[in-house]
Amino acid sequence: MTDDQLKERVRDAVDIVQIIGERVSLKKAGKAYVARCPFHTEKTPSFNVNPELQIYKCFGCGVGGDVFSFLMAYDKISFPEALRALAERAGIPLTDAAGRKHQARREANDPYYQANALAREYFVDSLNDAEKGASAREYLSRRGLSKETIGKFGLGYAPDSWDGLLALARIRGIAPNILVDSGLAVRNEKGRVYDRFRGRVAFPITNDSGRVVAFGARTLDPDGEPKYLNSSESPVYQKNRILYGLYHARDAIRREKSVFVVEGYMDVIRLMQDGIENVVATCGTSLTAEHGRLLRRYSDRIILVFDGDTAGERAAVRAGD
Repeated sequence: MTDDQLKERVRDAVDIVQIIGERVSLKKAGKAYVARCPFHTEKTPSFNVNPELQIYKCFGCGVGGDVFSFLMAYDKISFPEALRALAERAGIPLTDAAGRKHQARREANDPYYQANALAREYFVDSLNDAEKGASAREYLSRRGLSKETIGKFGLGYAPDSWDGLLALARIRGIAPNILVDSGLAVRNEKGRVYDRFRGRVAFPITNDSGRVVAFGARTLDPDGEPKYLNSSESPVYQKNRILYGLYHARDAIRREKSVFVVEGYMDVIRLMQDGIENVVATCGTSLTAEHGRLLRRYSDRIILVFDGDTAGERAAVRAGD
């Protein structure tokens, strides 16, 4: 299959209305769909999506094209990135060398995604357990979080057990070394493996497509150290490339044309609960160039909202540079 044939096959396999509709609020108008153009400011809709021809056109600013050009312009990605994203969505294997490498990497990473998904399930079930999760539910209530917010962010509780997650993983066929490599378990000097997170409220960390890649966890022990414990880096989690809350904030960032960057998980959650949705946080690291490139896909206006102490001011200066 030639590159042009692959492009046509992928384009025919996806629905441009669905792809654009996930990013822009479309309304049906006859056989087409219309919206206010996402590429320029306007009061009346002049952006038109034609499902029969699988194209879009703005009659205000003149921009137009197919599903590939839309993704490239809206998500600020290259054509190969757009092709891979749409091919993966359509279940079409890529035949070029880069595509085969991407496919192999995705298959190799699947066990890590499965391990993190299982951990979220385990932590959420523990939080909802009448006895196990009582102290964690009390803590979250004391912090002012609603049940809806707790559910939206998938918050959970890691019981004070050495091998609760490990035991469940064995039943589900996930090997202990996958949990260790995922940062969900620890192997000591004697070779014993045990759960990393114990007696802590668990905050799932997702990538920008919504898949869980890691966890942050806060101790419930007033004297417990460290206060927050994070997953170690893994094949699917590099903290200098992940922003907490981005999956939930993407649409709001585009709508508001700006993004607030705060310092903590709870800062993001409380602000979103109170209606400020264009907000993200770094995951226990300073803002990096990779974070900046990721945010520029959604907005060029980044507002730093760090602590007002000396450390926060220094962090803001470093991030600004």
